[in-house]
Amino acid sequence: MLITIKRGKMPRHFTFALTLLAMTSSVQAATPLGEVNIQLQGNIVDLSCVVNASDSAKEVQLGTWPTKQLQTAGSKTQAMPFSIRLTGCPPGAVSITFAGTPDDQDNTLLALNGASQASRVAVEILDEDKTRLPLQQESKEVAIDAQGDATLSFYANYISTADNPQPGSADADATFTLNYN
Repeated sequence: MLITIKRGKMPRHFTFALTLLAMTSSVQAATPLGEVNIQLQGNIVDLSCVVNASDSAKEVQLGTWPTKQLQTAGSKTQAMPFSIRLTGCPPGAVSITFAGTPDDQDNTLLALNGASQASRVAVEILDEDKTRLPLQQESKEVAIDAQGDATLSFYANYISTADNPQPGSADADATFTLNYN
């Protein structure tokens, strides 16, 4: 067993990569021994932020919009603000990376979930300056105050991914990762 410790961007932030070598038997191979490499990764930090209880199950209402508002590809609805408040953070700065199912037409956008009836529409996440924040891209850093608190502000809106979108429910699901710096 080989254990490697790597130092990350944040002081006292460690990434563990664990490689296990295991012997396996092969049904069809003449050699009775084989080698399997498995990497297990994670993070250990001194302190990690806690998402404010009122933000732990965030629901952002994007509103009800007529299809004519989104009639042509690239048309957008009004951007709706939302924030994620953090407490108990270590000193420094924090950013966020959103993840979710990417849209088939534009992988920087969040696809509607399978229960949605609308089509040719996706959700666009914007940073506090109303600039698109693509999925899997780290947001701008926000300073953590002396009390260990930080508020990350964003916007979200619908955007048509093709002409003539179809009406119906339009829900999307996203998760996020906090990045400490």
